[in-house]
Amino acid sequence: MEYKEIIQSAIQALKSNLLRTSLTMLGIIIGITSVILIYSIGQGAVAFVTNELSSFGTDYFQITPGSDSFSSLVGTNTLTMEDVEVLQNDASLTNINKVAPIAVTSQIVVGNDEEDLLTIMGITPEAGEILRPEILYGEFLTEDAESERVAVIGSEVAETFFGEDTDPTGETLRIKDSTFRVIGVDHSTNALAGSVLNNSIYIPITIVFNELTGEDTIQEIDVSVHDTNQINQTIADVESLLREQHGLDEGDESDFRIASAQDILTTVETITGLLTAMIAGISGISLIVGGVGVMNIMLVSVTERTREIGLLKAIGAKEKDILTQFLIESVVMSVIGGLIGITLGISGAFIISLFANIPFVISPVAILIAVGVSTLVGIVFGIYPAKRAAKLSPIDALRYE
Repeated sequence: MEYKEIIQSAIQALKSNLLRTSLTMLGIIIGITSVILIYSIGQGAVAFVTNELSSFGTDYFQITPGSDSFSSLVGTNTLTMEDVEVLQNDASLTNINKVAPIAVTSQIVVGNDEEDLLTIMGITPEAGEILRPEILYGEFLTEDAESERVAVIGSEVAETFFGEDTDPTGETLRIKDSTFRVIGVDHSTNALAGSVLNNSIYIPITIVFNELTGEDTIQEIDVSVHDTNQINQTIADVESLLREQHGLDEGDESDFRIASAQDILTTVETITGLLTAMIAGISGISLIVGGVGVMNIMLVSVTERTREIGLLKAIGAKEKDILTQFLIESVVMSVIGGLIGITLGISGAFIISLFANIPFVISPVAILIAVGVSTLVGIVFGIYPAKRAAKLSPIDALRYE
């Protein structure tokens, strides 16, 4: 038999039992769809985080108090303005560009017959140069206004107190017993921190110390660098200097944490990588189940078509022809299932990216692997039924009822 005839015969056999063929391919379809869908979502999440971090800039890192994230939540105070001065004045830290301390507190804010509990961030003018906020109205904090009772408010704060699309510069807000003049409105579109920043008020850090908190502890130090290629070395140097400043011995745990945008991105990539691997493993089980289904259906097909096999052998078909025909049937089922799975996976990933507002990412490598796996499943799980069909005796096959 020619290969063209073998392929046509295999496809015709699958068409004659369309429902059974479709159900057999279901496991493969689910497996391939899952692999592509999860890989796409994972890579889209990484791309989303990368874009969001890039909007802040990758040329700076943050220093926060405490040895872990829980410490900052419970108000651990291990950073002071003395640490800031050390970083600003140490001549060995040549890669440092700007150092911006941030003191954070929550206070009741009153203005224009409105009242709300808001986050107050005490900053210096260097914060504007590092964070580069988008200014909608007015200006950010400058050196001239560093000791004055002035405030830069987030866009949502401005809307709450003064109305939508209104320039509030020159208006006043009262925080505790002090009155602050609004000099600017900033806005962030960053999905990771935009809501916090837009609902915050920025005032001079010295005012926070003297009139709001009564202490000089700070919750964050932002440090920008000249050369981003040297940022890891700069972080190491800063860590060493602050440990010395805090009187920590070699075996002591640091009472502060340093993180850069790259650290956050690496963490996200690790998490998404583990999740992708886990789901891929589950999808692999689905593919195996699908492969077993292919093998079972092909074994049933061999039994049902015993007389057909005997007739083919009687008219001259060789064992390799019978083997090829049944093997092609299993491969065709697996490949078609794989192609359907790829289509569903890509479509599903696109729809999810639209609703989740993350980048749509599809890897050609993942698609090639999916096609390869589906073909391999068809070959591996189709060999046994195909061999069984090929070894049937033509006389016994023709006598089979």
